[in-house]
Amino acid sequence: MKKALFITLAFLTVFSAAVFAGGCSQAGRTGGNAPGYTGNLPYAEFDWYIGNNPAGSPDIPVVNDALNAYIGPKINAKVNVHYWPSADWETRMTVMVSSGQDLGIIGFGSQSKLDYLIQSQRGSFYPIEKLLDQYGPKTKALFNKGVWDAMTINGHIYGIPSLKDNCYIISFIYNEEMAKKLGVDAAKVPYTGGWYKLESWLNDVKAKRDQIMGANIEEPLIWNSELEMPYNFALNTMLNDSFLAVTNIDGIMDIAGYDSKTVFNLYGTKEYRDFAHAQWRMAQKNILAYDYTDKEQWQYTGNVFGFVGWGYTYMPEHLYGSAFTTKMVEPARVWTDTQNFYSAGTAISAASKNPDRAMMFLELVNNDPFVATMMRFGVEGQHYKKDAQGKMTFEGTRNANAAERGYYYWYNAPVGNLTIVNAPEDHAGPNGIMFTKMNQFNSAAKQPAYMGFSFDIQPVSNEIAACTNVVMEYRDTLRRGQAGSEAEVDRLIDEFNAKLKANGLDKILAEAQRQANAFLASR
Repeated sequence: MKKALFITLAFLTVFSAAVFAGGCSQAGRTGGNAPGYTGNLPYAEFDWYIGNNPAGSPDIPVVNDALNAYIGPKINAKVNVHYWPSADWETRMTVMVSSGQDLGIIGFGSQSKLDYLIQSQRGSFYPIEKLLDQYGPKTKALFNKGVWDAMTINGHIYGIPSLKDNCYIISFIYNEEMAKKLGVDAAKVPYTGGWYKLESWLNDVKAKRDQIMGANIEEPLIWNSELEMPYNFALNTMLNDSFLAVTNIDGIMDIAGYDSKTVFNLYGTKEYRDFAHAQWRMAQKNILAYDYTDKEQWQYTGNVFGFVGWGYTYMPEHLYGSAFTTKMVEPARVWTDTQNFYSAGTAISAASKNPDRAMMFLELVNNDPFVATMMRFGVEGQHYKKDAQGKMTFEGTRNANAAERGYYYWYNAPVGNLTIVNAPEDHAGPNGIMFTKMNQFNSAAKQPAYMGFSFDIQPVSNEIAACTNVVMEYRDTLRRGQAGSEAEVDRLIDEFNAKLKANGLDKILAEAQRQANAFLASR
């Protein structure tokens, strides 16, 4: 019975791949040089699949033609751009990748729903370390050795991460009008990382809001800051959003008693207990809301004082609407981890017939402002133009009406280097300050000792599944301050950790430590 099922599934997979191949990639291709090309490279044509919703950008073919008119004379090649929403990636792209089809260039990461580590290990991507040296030296120079080590899987580099905010930039955003009304110098907030550590200062601000604006305001003083990492702790986690196995980061060291190479359980630390107590106390005082569900409108009323900023290097003055002005206090610390580079990027299909030309094209994508800008905002003169001061504007173009834009993919993380894009001032700030600061933060970001390490959970998959269920049982109650009393916070944490231990936590930590030690020894 199992054998028959396998044969049926295999047939469906091949059949589906054939259908998709016939519908997407190969039809209508011709030889001959690209218009204007005078060099010696043979003509090449390849696809580029981007995980971003095509809806709302009807001019994709127009931009694709303009892109080819630009790259043809440079590398004698044509690229066929395909924008797909995440749902299509999940149902179609995995089949196509598994079929061995030449897919040209493929986006990977959280937005495209294609896991870099898994697909690299499966042989879906072409090894590019030699191509980078020969055809992509500028792209290789965008990242340091630690990043390329992180992108190396089983001895090969299989993808180029998108250069963007490749680190945790957690800032303090505040309501300027309220700060002035309360007489609070919010620019001097004692924020050095860890929102729960602001409790004492926020108590004072809340007392002033109660006195001046009334104690019965429904909105909390600050917006949701519940996430353990990265809002409250700077750690390297080996299990994504679960903090059963983490390490400190050199230069930050949030948790006492551990060096940066020792794997430990965050939920069992004094610092986690302090965090849970602070969250409970702040929820009782409406500094934090007991529950933020379906309360998004609170952000825009002008009664909320502070907000967590994630990834902002430039912020418009009215981030939450016209009711008040938003100002930002930059973080005193920034850090990164492997997942920041796996989250968005480009790879070359393992079956590519033109890997060298694909790399030449990616060199342009990551280093040529003309290409990078076109992929976000379209064709100059049609989708944007320059005003008398030389600044980008959408007025009088296909992108003038925000509800009916012809081509608009601001940020567009799956595409490549964001920091060389020419953008409107209301997007990137005066003189592109957003990108200047982004590069500064990326350069300053602390890297974990285990940068590039990926935990193989197979030896402890049962224990991780059991402990993850325990985390989900207790996590939200503790981080949202929803326990019945402060004494109950302690009881719940004790119970939480006892259950983790009973479900194999020690085995998980031992296996993670063993693998992490082997990783360092192999470097």
